[in-house]
Amino acid sequence: MIANIIELFSHHQVILYVICSFFVGAIPFGLILTKISGYGDIRKIGSGNIGATNVLRTGNKLLAILTLFLDISKSFIILYLVKINYELILQENLLIYLYVFISLLSLLGHMFSPFLSFKGGKGIATAAGILFFINWIIAVFTLFIWLITVIRFKTSSLGALSASFISPFLFWFLYKSNFIEYTKISVLEVYLVLLITILIWIKHIPNIKRLIRGTESKI
Repeated sequence: MIANIIELFSHHQVILYVICSFFVGAIPFGLILTKISGYGDIRKIGSGNIGATNVLRTGNKLLAILTLFLDISKSFIILYLVKINYELILQENLLIYLYVFISLLSLLGHMFSPFLSFKGGKGIATAAGILFFINWIIAVFTLFIWLITVIRFKTSSLGALSASFISPFLFWFLYKSNFIEYTKISVLEVYLVLLITILIWIKHIPNIKRLIRGTESKI
C-alpha cells in the first residue's frame, strides 16, 4: 500500500489535483449564493447549515437546487477530470488510490472548510457526487432511500442518515456480485463509501441527539 502511494505521488501533477480537491470542496456555495441573492448569512437561518436543505428555508427553491447541484458537482467534476487525464497513464490500482484521496479531501474540504474557520456542511451533496462517480446505479438507489425517508418523516437529517447507512451495504453487494462488467468496483471503493458514512454520521451527531429528543427541525 505504502509503495503504491509513493508511486502515485511520484507523478507531480497528482499532488496539485489532491490539493485542489480539498479547496474546491471547501467552497461554501450555499453561503455565497444566499449572500449574493440578498438573504444574508445562511448560517444565521434555520439549522445554521450551509447546505441545500437550509438554503431551501430561505423560501428560494431555485437557489436551493443550484446549491445542491454545485455541491454535488464539486466532487464529481474533479474526479471526472482525474479520470480523463490519468485513466490511460496510471495503473488501475493507482488510479483507484487517487480516486480515494480526491474523494476524501473533497468531502473533508466541504465539512471543514478553511474559508469558514474549518467549519462547514454535513457533506451529503458532496458525498452524493462521489457515489455518482463510483457507480451511478447504486447512487440512484441511495438517493431513492433518502427521498422516501424525507417524504415520510419530513426530516432531511434522518434521510441523510438512513441513506448513508445503507449505501456501504449496497456497494458491498455490488462488489461481491460483479455480475455485470460495467458495475465492477474495487474493495477499496467499498471501504471509501464506509468511511464516508462514518464521517457523515460524525457530522450529524447534533442531529442524532435532536432526533432522539424529538426536537429535530422538519423541512
